[in-house]
Amino acid sequence: MRIVTNKELSSYKVLPFDLYTENKGKILEAGEVLTPGKLIMLKNYVKIYTEEFGSEEESEGKVEAENGTPSQLLNFSYESIDASDFETVINKDAYVKTEIQVKIKYFYKRILDLLIQGYYEEALFKLNTLVGVLKTEVFKQVGKSGKGSKIRFLGEYELCHPLNVAVISGLIAKKLEFSTLNVDQVILAGLLHDIGKLKIELTDSEAMLTMNEDEVKDHPVIGYKMIREEFELPEDIAKVALEHHENNDGSGYPKGLSSDYISEYSQIVNVANFYDNLAFNRTHIMVMNNKEALRTMLEVGTKRFSAKMLYSFIHMFNYDDSKSFNDMVL
Repeated sequence: MRIVTNKELSSYKVLPFDLYTENKGKILEAGEVLTPGKLIMLKNYVKIYTEEFGSEEESEGKVEAENGTPSQLLNFSYESIDASDFETVINKDAYVKTEIQVKIKYFYKRILDLLIQGYYEEALFKLNTLVGVLKTEVFKQVGKSGKGSKIRFLGEYELCHPLNVAVISGLIAKKLEFSTLNVDQVILAGLLHDIGKLKIELTDSEAMLTMNEDEVKDHPVIGYKMIREEFELPEDIAKVALEHHENNDGSGYPKGLSSDYISEYSQIVNVANFYDNLAFNRTHIMVMNNKEALRTMLEVGTKRFSAKMLYSFIHMFNYDDSKSFNDMVL
């Protein structure tokens, strides 16, 4: 049996194989029309399987993914990545060299492919490698009075946003003198904070427009369950997926938590997430550069953010960083 993802199922009009629960209980039969209602129903299952290829051994040998065979999908490392194989937008003014930007983005893209195909153990191993890469290749480039715009990955939102949130969150945790382990956990939590979107197809703006507000607000709960039940990671990391849209004054979602009821990791990622969404113009507030983004963060203030996390973030960067984000794209 193999795991079938919601993304794969959404590509079919008619189901080409039977679907089963983890305990081999049949959910749907091959030949059924996959209506929107059925697709929504399937999202309620933590894992869905098919016996399309017979035994597990046959499945491992025959399943083909977007990047090729399972062997091609699984057998890669950061060191083996060739930057020339991947065309992407880069931040031409970044502290990090162009080749490193490309390698990090391509490495993360390959990890997302693993997650989409259900290879969770392998993906988590490589995510931990990525945490180390970000600390080595990005953190060391950031000076005491650095420019926030110069540490951002630019281009594809679904690739760059988690990377940016992870880097910024880790830098905040480091500034707060967290232990090495806790900094690493914060970075990993940043990489995974939006992981619930993999199951509700929200990785691009066009898809976002087709979702109603309730479906959009499902991704924190879905992400939390994935991290705890499928990835089996610690509660502190899972809470970030659940709480990164909670606000300091209790006006956020999904639980309306406030102040110290929001975990410390989540308070950090909340700041980094909002900042990067501002910079990507993914909020109702339009900003042109880092200076405008920082000013907006201060205006929003402690209504949304923990004062400790907000001011730790603001003081990390040069407030006069006024070069347009658009002018940094190569």
